Amino acid sequence: MKKLTDKVESQICKETDFVERICGVVWDTDLEPIEFEEKWTQVINDFELNDNTWLTYMYGKRHKWIPAYFRDLPLGCLLKTTQRSESQNSYFKRFESIDGTLVEFWLRFQSAMEQQRYNHRFLNALQVTKTLPQVSSKTMIEKHASKIYTHTVFYEFQEQVQMAPCSCAVRGFSEQGNMHIINVEDAYRKHRIFQVAHNNESKETTCTCKMFERKEILCKHIIWIISEKDRKAYRNKDIETRWTKKSYRKPLYGLDGKLLQDYDPTDLRKLELSRRYYNNSLKSLQKH
Repeated sequence: MKKLTDKVESQICKETDFVERICGVVWDTDLEPIEFEEKWTQVINDFELNDNTWLTYMYGKRHKWIPAYFRDLPLGCLLKTTQRSESQNSYFKRFESIDGTLVEFWLRFQSAMEQQRYNHRFLNALQVTKTLPQVSSKTMIEKHASKIYTHTVFYEFQEQVQMAPCSCAVRGFSEQGNMHIINVEDAYRKHRIFQVAHNNESKETTCTCKMFERKEILCKHIIWIISEKDRKAYRNKDIETRWTKKSYRKPLYGLDGKLLQDYDPTDLRKLELSRRYYNNSLKSLQKH
C-alpha cells in the first residue's frame, strides 16, 4: 500500500479521499472476502480506475495479501516474515564482525544465543516474582486471566474487558438447535453487528469478528456475553497455551521427535573444541 500514491494519479490521491477509502477497505479485518470484493469494486468504479494496470494486478492477488482472506488463521497479529528476519538481523548484528573468521563467528553466535537464553529466563522469573497486574473489574473472567496470562497479554485482554460495557449492546437473540445466537452491536466499529454463537453442549463460544481465531485472545463481544454465572463458557480451550505463564514449561523436542533433555551434552565439547582451534590459529598467525 506504500506504492499506492506512485501507481495512481497524484491528482486523485491528493485532491480526493481515494487513499482513505481504499485503505479503509484493505485494512478492515471485519470484512468477509465477499464484502471486501464488493467494497473494492465500488471504490474503483467511483474513481474510474478500472484501467489501472497495477490495481488490477494487485486485486488479482488479493487472496495472498488482503487481511479479509486470513481472518480464520492465527497470524500472531499479522507478523510479516520480513519483520521476523529483520528483527533477527538487527539482534545478531551486534555480535558480528565483518573481519571475523569462521571460528570467531561460531563463538559470537554462541554468545548471542546465551544472551537470548538469559533474557528468556529473566522474563520467566519476572512473571513469577512481579506483582500481578491490577484487575479493574470484579468479573471472574478477568481475575482468572490475570492469574494465567503473561502480563503483556493480560493487558491486551484487559483492554477488551474494559471496552465491552462501553461499546457493546445486545440487539437480538435467536436459537438454532443447541446454538444460542446473540447479535451484538459494536459502537466503536461503526455500529457494526456481530453474531456471538454459544453451543450449550460443548460450551464453545464464537464470534463473527474472529478475533480469537486471528489473535487467540477473546474479543469484547464474547466477554460481554459471558456472565459470571456461566463460568463454564470460559474454558481452558479458550486460552492459548503460548500466552500463559507456564508455556515455557512445556517439553521441547528436536526435529527427530526426541526430547532435547535426552540429547548428549555435546554443545560444551563443541564450544571447547572451537576455542582450542581459535587459540591454535592465533599462535600460528603470530609465528608467521
